[in-house]
Amino acid sequence: MSGTSPGAKALVIATDITRFMVAESGDALSEDWSFAEPSGGAGAVAMIVSDTPHVFQIDVGASGYYGYEVMDTCRPLPDSEAGNADLSLLSYLDCCENSFREYQRRVGDVDFVSSFGYLAFHTPFGGMIKGAHRNLMRKVAKARPAAIEEDFQRRMHPGLTYCQRVGNVMGATTMLSLASTIDNADLSSPQRIGVFSYGSGCCSEFFSGVSRQESQDRTRGLGTEEHLGARYELTMPEYDALLQANHAVKFGTRNALLNTGIVPQARTSLGRELLFLEQIDEFHREYQWLS
Repeated sequence: MSGTSPGAKALVIATDITRFMVAESGDALSEDWSFAEPSGGAGAVAMIVSDTPHVFQIDVGASGYYGYEVMDTCRPLPDSEAGNADLSLLSYLDCCENSFREYQRRVGDVDFVSSFGYLAFHTPFGGMIKGAHRNLMRKVAKARPAAIEEDFQRRMHPGLTYCQRVGNVMGATTMLSLASTIDNADLSSPQRIGVFSYGSGCCSEFFSGVSRQESQDRTRGLGTEEHLGARYELTMPEYDALLQANHAVKFGTRNALLNTGIVPQARTSLGRELLFLEQIDEFHREYQWLS
């Protein structure tokens, strides 16, 4: 972008579908391939990328890539997913280790412990990144259990703060972890943050960048912590109703009238108007601001 349009800015929005649905056969509320408590959340992260970064200054050229074909998660239909959860966890661990090793090979003098003040990983759930961190600390740093736990709490836990409260937002979870790290880290002096991004199928990247006190001042000014605290907590009956209603709008839906009052308390919990999909009329989506 900087080569073809100097000074230009790009708005990047990272998100993914949330399509946990009740199986079409039977009465049980269950996902078609999950065998444990679902970790999926719903959300997105929007960011501006420019040649004058104030929040996170990427180390240009400092990145390691790793990937291969594996059927860990697939999308047989445009708005539904299937896969092998165990295989996905193993692929994640493999990619985390090997993308870092490629970063190390390409960048040169890199130490996993001392080169990064903090780490922000793609976070399917907290235990997954703890396992990935432990794997790297054992193999790369040759660290003992006590040192591994201390390092995790110091360098990785700041990035877990928001992810634990939101759940896995798929394509946006790496950036959510990075935002959480910047908001909750000690940035009284500039800190290099190592970032690991993973995509099922699979591909991965380990890259890095620097954040400083200005970064934290700007992100905290967005009030993410306050917005998360103002959300409405669903009851189990409300959650079940939403799970069943997930069938209402699928990819390619031609006509639908949505019930925007299905959880009325959620509409007023943030104290401001929210944009709702009201109906689909001959494929045209019509939205309305509601309070």
